[in-house]
Amino acid sequence: MSINNVEIKHLQVFVAVAETQNFSHAAQACGLSQSTVSLIIQRLEADLGVRLIDRTTRKVSLSRLGEEFLPGAQRIIADFTRQISDMRAWQEIERGQVNIACVPSVAIRLIPKTIYAFRAKHPKISIKIFEEPRGRCMDLARKGEVDLAIANEPPDLSDLDAIPLLTDRFALVLRRDHRFAEKETVSWAEARDAGLVMMAAKTGIRLELEHGLPAGILQNKVSYEAVNPSTLLSMVREGIGLAPLPSLAWPDPSDPVLTFRPLRNPVVTRELHLAWRKDSSPTPAVEAFKTQLEKEASDYVIT
Repeated sequence: MSINNVEIKHLQVFVAVAETQNFSHAAQACGLSQSTVSLIIQRLEADLGVRLIDRTTRKVSLSRLGEEFLPGAQRIIADFTRQISDMRAWQEIERGQVNIACVPSVAIRLIPKTIYAFRAKHPKISIKIFEEPRGRCMDLARKGEVDLAIANEPPDLSDLDAIPLLTDRFALVLRRDHRFAEKETVSWAEARDAGLVMMAAKTGIRLELEHGLPAGILQNKVSYEAVNPSTLLSMVREGIGLAPLPSLAWPDPSDPVLTFRPLRNPVVTRELHLAWRKDSSPTPAVEAFKTQLEKEASDYVIT
C-alpha cells in the first residue's frame, strides 16, 4: 500500500463514482473519459490495498470498506475546495483579517478613521486592534502575533521594518470654563503650576515628555496618573486637573466640555512609526490596510 501516490484527483473521481453509482456519469462529472475513470479507481484501490467499489454487469456499488472511506474522502475534498476558495478570496481581498497593535492614543482617532475609510472598500475584512505600550506593540510584531504595529519609535527595532507614519505635537487639554481657555497658548511652567494629570511613568507619551522637556520641570508636580489617554480626558472632564497630550488624543473641537491649547516653551512633538516583521509576507488585506493607514496619516491635520 502506498498512500503517497494518492492524489486529490483520485478522491474526486472516487466520490463521483460513489455518488452517481455509474462510471459513465462520473466521467462526465469529472470531465474525463470512462476508461480514465476506471483506471483511476483501479490505481486508488491498488494504492490503498483494498477494494472500494463492487462492479457487476448491472450496477456499481460501494464495498463495505468503500462505504467507510466515502465520508472521509468527501470531507477532504470539501476542505480542499474551501481552502482554494479562501486563497482566491484572500488574493482578491474579499475576506481576511488584519491584526494591529498600537499605543492607546493612536486607537482614539487615527485607527477608527482608517477603518471607516477601509470598510467602504473592503467590507468583508475584519480588523482586530490590540492597545498596548510601545515596547509591547513592537514585540507583538516581532513575534508575528500582529501584522502591523504603531508606536512612537522604541530603542529596539531589531527584526522589524519600520517607516515614519506621522508627527503630532503636545497641547494642554482643559475644560472650556478653565481660565486658560481664554489664552491662545500655555507655557509648560503655567500648566505645571495649574495642576496636571499625566500619563504614567514608562508609558510612551510620558517618555516623550521626559525626553522633550527640561530635566526636573515636572518633578513632584503630578498628583494623578493613568496609563490610558481616555482616562486622563475623563479626569479633565471632572475638573481634576489639566492633561498634556499629543494631538491624536485631543478631544474633538466640537466637544462641549473640553478644549485644548498648544503648549510652548518648549514645543514638544512625537514621532509615530509603522512597523512589521522583516521576514513576513503580508497578505493582500494587510497591504491594503497599510496603504489606507498611510493615506490617513498623510492627510492628518493637527487642528
